[in-house]
Amino acid sequence: MIADHGLRTRCVISDDGMTPKYMGSLTRGRTGLVVDKELEVHRNNLLEGDLKGSAVLELTAAPVTVETLRKVGSFIRENGLQTIVGLGGGSVLDAVKLAALFTADPGLTVFAERHAKRSGLLVLPPITNPRERPKTVLMPSTVGTGAEVSAVACLDTAVGRRLVASPNLAGDVAVLDAGHLATLPKYLVFEGLLEALLRVVGTMVGSQRSIFDDDGQVLIQRMVRLGERLTLHDAPELRLTAARLSMETHTGWALMGRNPYGARHWYLANELAYVTGTRKMTATASVIGPIWEEIANGAAAWGDRRRLQQLWALVTTAVPDLDREPAPGINDLMRRWGIAGLEAISGETLLRTTEAAIRNWGGALPMLRGVDAAQIHHVLTAAARGHHVLSGPMGDLRAGKREEVST
Repeated sequence: MIADHGLRTRCVISDDGMTPKYMGSLTRGRTGLVVDKELEVHRNNLLEGDLKGSAVLELTAAPVTVETLRKVGSFIRENGLQTIVGLGGGSVLDAVKLAALFTADPGLTVFAERHAKRSGLLVLPPITNPRERPKTVLMPSTVGTGAEVSAVACLDTAVGRRLVASPNLAGDVAVLDAGHLATLPKYLVFEGLLEALLRVVGTMVGSQRSIFDDDGQVLIQRMVRLGERLTLHDAPELRLTAARLSMETHTGWALMGRNPYGARHWYLANELAYVTGTRKMTATASVIGPIWEEIANGAAAWGDRRRLQQLWALVTTAVPDLDREPAPGINDLMRRWGIAGLEAISGETLLRTTEAAIRNWGGALPMLRGVDAAQIHHVLTAAARGHHVLSGPMGDLRAGKREEVST
């Protein structure tokens, strides 16, 4: 899902090593740091700079749960924080965003508990006193989610993974630091770039034509060309560009005025990832080809065939070696970038994922409206038949069991 947050986030792009000296100008009042526990060097650099003496909470990079929010919320209250600095991947940033909001308005916790069973999307009501919410300064160590600027966050509940939406979830300040991205395994850089690419392509395929189509088309080509450069040469400036383009999928014009639920692959991939305990992009790599095959065969409920073909033509213009047809072509691209899907999808997984997708996103809900259980079952069956461990020039292929890998 995409959500317009009114472009409320201040975006800062920093060279390696500059952030610790600049942080003081971005915070206000008593400040605390919430950080992925694996990012020891980055944490220490911040604490030796403007954050010296700040309270610190270390988190494990894992899906955000209610217990995670309790931990971060207690950290905020016990230290009387007015600013929270978050450093880590999407799950750490989501934990900071959600905890800051729920701490400011405890009534939102009750709302979330009451509405979690209704659908996979939780749209929060306005908070009673926005000034009670601590300022958030979010610094990603991964590429792809754009969590530092997006107005949504993922939360694992007793009834499944939920997408929580509120304009107040967008970070007040987003900081991209080349150094924070330097230790990210290269295959995760490619996964993140693919995630951002599919956010744009999927949303445009699931939306009507727009005056901003040119912006989306340019962004698609920039991401694909960047990916090709990364296959030849890895450099801090290229990783920083990948993070900036990922951010731009949320803050730029490319997806303005689109169907917010247009990227329908996300909802199925989200459920498959939750059921199997794999990373979101591992699940996405399994289903995107079969979904695009359905679109190419005229299944309009998944997206517009002509628009998909037009957008894929932009990709093949940038990378002529790819198959001209979108479904085999996206598999070619994932192979070039060394992105792997699930090694196997069991019958039980297929059944549970189908049921969850329909229950949480289908029926009368707008996310998968028009897509029935038989269509989802067909896509997952096609994914199960496919060979998803894609050998390619990048190597280092993994179908990890964690939502994200710490760096």
